[in-house]
Amino acid sequence: MNLLQKAGFSLVLSFCLLSVARAEATQTITSSGTDQSYAYNVGLFEIGRVTLEFGVQSIVALDTTVTLVDQGWGGENPNNGVFVRLLSNNQDVYTLNVAGATHNWTTVSFSLLNNVTAYDAINAALAGIDRNNGPIQMQFLTNAWGYIGWELHTRDDSLSVTTSLLPAYPLHIPAVPEPETYAMLLLGLGAIDLAKRRKNRRQLIVNGSLSSSV
Repeated sequence: MNLLQKAGFSLVLSFCLLSVARAEATQTITSSGTDQSYAYNVGLFEIGRVTLEFGVQSIVALDTTVTLVDQGWGGENPNNGVFVRLLSNNQDVYTLNVAGATHNWTTVSFSLLNNVTAYDAINAALAGIDRNNGPIQMQFLTNAWGYIGWELHTRDDSLSVTTSLLPAYPLHIPAVPEPETYAMLLLGLGAIDLAKRRKNRRQLIVNGSLSSSV
């Protein structure tokens, strides 16, 4: 493959990778915090929600960070905590428990890419939604139990969800390298090709000189 062909291959590859990048979209939700108890904002309390782009085929990343304290009669229960729900026409299709069950102020992080089972399950749920039923949304919410003595307080809540117009990929497959990685590789190959050409040219000169002397 000559240098011109390599440059053409690099250009085509870059366009393909940029197309894949454009197929992804990231939306975020942030909140200063929530306060709930058995007598105040009891039950499901929405922090926020995002509407997924029409034609979304997969959720490729979902990350949350919450600082919370879960108080209640000396007991702890993750159901008194923070959740992310996949909704179809405002109906719950799949629920993720992302934080809960702590009696001291604790910062809890969740990443979908570190949870293969959840990754497969939420994408299976997304694939099973009839797009004609209405909008598909991701809801970020807390849930405080309605029992006397139970409370739930959160601070600095954040959700980031990245969706793609392409089907979900298995997590064990390495991520596609960035265009810059391919560019560096092709530059390296080009340098090797150039050095090889110079070596061949010098060899031809030497051989030509020997033939003339003979």
